[in-house]
Amino acid sequence: MPVPDFLEEPLTLYEIAEQYWDLKAYPTQYVFSLLASISQDKLERDKCIELGSPGGQEEWLNYCRRPKRTILEVLHDFHKTASKLTIEILFELFSTIKPRSFSIASSAIPSDGRSLDLLVAVVKYNTKLKKPRLGLASNWLKDLNVGNNVYGWIKNGTFTFPDDKNIPHILIGPGTGLAPFRSLLQERIARDAASSNSFHLFFGCRYKDRDFHCKEELEKMVNDGKLTLYCAFSRDQENKIYVQHKICEHRHALWKLVKQEGAFIFISGNTKNMPDNVRDAFVEDVFNKAGGLSLDDSREMLRKMEKTGKLQVETW
Repeated sequence: MPVPDFLEEPLTLYEIAEQYWDLKAYPTQYVFSLLASISQDKLERDKCIELGSPGGQEEWLNYCRRPKRTILEVLHDFHKTASKLTIEILFELFSTIKPRSFSIASSAIPSDGRSLDLLVAVVKYNTKLKKPRLGLASNWLKDLNVGNNVYGWIKNGTFTFPDDKNIPHILIGPGTGLAPFRSLLQERIARDAASSNSFHLFFGCRYKDRDFHCKEELEKMVNDGKLTLYCAFSRDQENKIYVQHKICEHRHALWKLVKQEGAFIFISGNTKNMPDNVRDAFVEDVFNKAGGLSLDDSREMLRKMEKTGKLQVETW
């Protein structure tokens, strides 16, 4: 195994643990196989063998993945085995911190390329074990002071937006999925190529008064006639409302945009359930109910849009 670049110069074990190892990682089944190989305690060794075996995958999921138990918490639970760890095994157990990617949420035009904005949700929650979890990168960024250096690089996103300002854009970006669309809107407004008919943004968050990102800026775009905005605040009422419900609500207008005006659809945000829910809303509510297509024809229309780039998805 090649030595990573950052380990080519001498570092103390403390420096490696503090700066390079991901101590909050969730252990794989391989971790338990390693622990089993060094354990001298029968009960712990037998349990590690079970958790590391193909037949123990469900047990591993219940013990590690579902409650989000970290590698350090596992070593605490298997403390007799942990006492036998060697330097070599430590480097096998701990993975390095992986780079994080964040979508740029601003255009380079207003600052003449001198600055950029990131839209980052600070991750903070309690696990099923009632233990607090803090997102590593988001909390690190939150705690930075003005003047601190942040090292990174820029890579191209996957969205390709049409240049024709008359082609409507249907933008679905709940939460931090707003980031690439804010960048696009700033860009087009700076070029005087934005209107309320060309940009239709579906934004969603939990509470209007707590996590409505860029609220004042988006509302100004609406007031200036540059944007049509549809908001879904899921927790502001008893029945949860998400962006797919707003798509259903405005299905007739969306069908007209897609069918008559050749609109492009862009979906950005959390990869868990939202993209599929949005796809279903377009198939069942826009194409089928508003457009009058059969469900089979509606699904085929969605497939063709995706194949030709008229429907694009960028999720994480």
